[in-house]
Amino acid sequence: MASSSRTLLGAAVAALLVLGAVPTVATAARRPAHVTVVLAPRDPAALTAYARAVSDPASTLYRRYLTPSQFAARFGASAATVTRVRRQLNAGGLIPGALSANHLSIRAVPAADVARRSLAELGRQAASSVPGVQAIEGLTPAAGPHPLLVRAPARHQAQARRAHIATGGPQPCAAARSAAAAAGAYTADQIASAYGMSDIYRSGNVGTGVTVAVYELEPVAASDLAAFQSCYATNASISYVRVDGGAGTGQGSGEAALDIENVLGYAPGAQLLVYQGPNSNSGAPGSGPYDVFSAIVNQDRAQVISVSWGECEAALGAASAQAENALFEQATVQGQTIVAAGGDSGAQDCQAAGSVPQPAPGVDDPASQPFVTGVGGTTLSSLGPRPTEQVWNNGGTPAALLSPGAGGGGVSGLWAMPSAQLNAASALGVRRGSPNGGTCGRPGAWCREVPDVTGDADPATGYEIYWNGSAADPSQPRGWQAIGGTSGTAPVWASVIALADASASCGGGSVGMALPALYRAAGSDYASAFNDVRSGNNDFTGTNSGQFSAAPGYDEASGLGSPNATALIPDLCANALRLTPLLPQRSARRATIAPLRVGWSDAPRAGAVLQAKGLPSGLRFSPAKARITGTPRRAGVYHVRISAVDRDGAKARQSFTWTIGNPTRLTSVSVSGLSAGRPTLVFTVLAGRRSPALHRLIFRVPSELRLRSTRAITIRSAGRRARFSARLAGGRLTVTLRRNQASARVTLGPRALGTGSGRGAHSGRLTVTSVASDNSTSVVQAGIKRR
Repeated sequence: MASSSRTLLGAAVAALLVLGAVPTVATAARRPAHVTVVLAPRDPAALTAYARAVSDPASTLYRRYLTPSQFAARFGASAATVTRVRRQLNAGGLIPGALSANHLSIRAVPAADVARRSLAELGRQAASSVPGVQAIEGLTPAAGPHPLLVRAPARHQAQARRAHIATGGPQPCAAARSAAAAAGAYTADQIASAYGMSDIYRSGNVGTGVTVAVYELEPVAASDLAAFQSCYATNASISYVRVDGGAGTGQGSGEAALDIENVLGYAPGAQLLVYQGPNSNSGAPGSGPYDVFSAIVNQDRAQVISVSWGECEAALGAASAQAENALFEQATVQGQTIVAAGGDSGAQDCQAAGSVPQPAPGVDDPASQPFVTGVGGTTLSSLGPRPTEQVWNNGGTPAALLSPGAGGGGVSGLWAMPSAQLNAASALGVRRGSPNGGTCGRPGAWCREVPDVTGDADPATGYEIYWNGSAADPSQPRGWQAIGGTSGTAPVWASVIALADASASCGGGSVGMALPALYRAAGSDYASAFNDVRSGNNDFTGTNSGQFSAAPGYDEASGLGSPNATALIPDLCANALRLTPLLPQRSARRATIAPLRVGWSDAPRAGAVLQAKGLPSGLRFSPAKARITGTPRRAGVYHVRISAVDRDGAKARQSFTWTIGNPTRLTSVSVSGLSAGRPTLVFTVLAGRRSPALHRLIFRVPSELRLRSTRAITIRSAGRRARFSARLAGGRLTVTLRRNQASARVTLGPRALGTGSGRGAHSGRLTVTSVASDNSTSVVQAGIKRR
């Protein structure tokens, strides 16, 4: 890709001329095309490393998300690169526009006189070297993502009616229930029940406070969405963000309606942002598909991004895939989750439905990207509880004549296997057989496998949505109708992530890049959190001997399976082995410390083992109780390291300093008035240097004296009278200082003291138990000077 970028800018202008997209005298009325020049990140390896670390619970960067401006400052192209590329654009006859917020792309339009320039001159420019350019989007009108919906076949007889299910979430009106029953499709309450969302709704979680971005390359009719919300009695906020002028007007193909309505049906409390831009396969070149992703990521307004448009990896090309990857890495370091449909052509994704069969295996972008969660498809034959599913594959069946398709999946030809898959629990079977690295150009290693998860996608058991209510397209059904395809599954999974982000388990945080969380949840709680799909394959053309067949655990036809949200959502939020950060500690030598608890969390039954190193002499750590106890013996500054590892191989660590100061002391202890029977006891308690301050003092006087009252007590610190409260019980006087003090000069007057027998173990010595501000306890004694 680095070598190809050297000729891209000049070639871009030449391509625009050849394609007729640049206005000439004869076509001056046509809207000028634009291209988006994508710049390489400043340090691609560092960006990838940060994106991995921010999703790795064993890293100190875990969930240290960046803002778009912080991303730009750290990973965006340098000012020198931007200046050089702008200069080259101008030389090539393109007028550069504003730099994107992430400093990774520049939009450019042809200059007014570019059509009068010779192709020979542009050819010479095409030979220019332009370091720092990763790709140029918008050169060709032929390639472009396609919608991943599939229409249900016509039904000639009524289907068996399925029960209406009170999930606690959105409930369908009678019209939706009737239409779904007739088509053999499902309403939102039925799908929610099958995938374990009922208890989530009953807990009050409907996704409130979470924003979901929906990626669209076609328009949608607001009246269709309004009809859906009216039926389900929802009132979700829907806002539109038009990119590159938007996606036009009208109602679209039904793709946008399916995507949006499936979020409305499963996360009705979430706010929806519908990003709409032009597709590059709409008859003219354009960078709309890339620009829509760029807008979603750079605005950083949504925690979850749902994508139901895709393109086979080979058709997209490596340069464009790398350009997308940088955006998806940026989304990861910002804490955003991207969920994408895996394709509707089975293991042979590089054939469009109805085209001449292409037997070679291929997978769909962006689902195959390593920082995206790819979603496959099943046939949902029974709602359960715990549904009955098999891999969706209409290849070679009568249904293929009316609604061909199969859930996408297989092995990427571009990307290495991400660490979430590489490190997945061996019982899941992610790496079966021999390494498949030859597919993606990494012999002896492993390639990215998709999908990661799955869900209902067969149009014969599809989603009942509302579209074409105005009959704008008389060739298609009007109003309530059944739609399938992995297009429908992606927003269902996006809704599950949104519910997780809104859950109490996540505590206001976000799941972020979901692959590590999903595979860890599967590794520790698979039977509870997922519905394992074990039958069927997605060899749509039947030319690969059923190569991608369902199997126990993970497989390239159904991924990890479909969700059981009630169990999965807590696992997604508590999926990481975490240590609760500990602040620097300070204790006194010879003080018995209050037990210090090491807080941690992990996935259920992950078997974490904790260890502590570098503790001050005299302290000890109990792994079973996760507590540090003891009495420090030597002063100094200690660097304590806490680590944890579980049986899944997850690691977490943290370090903090523990300062052990000098011990607490008693000084200037004297008593007067003892012979007259009106004793006054005076002494000073000093916290040692670098030790915590005094908080509570417990006095036990020598046997010559007797405590009899809390009156006539004064305490001074730093020359000022200190405020305190006092309590006398069991022959001990307890004084609690209102403010912690480094020293306390204590005077006990005659009304507080009386005379004692002078006999006993404490004869002639004052005992003070000092409780410091860290709750450690020191016991000190001193002899009394009589005056």
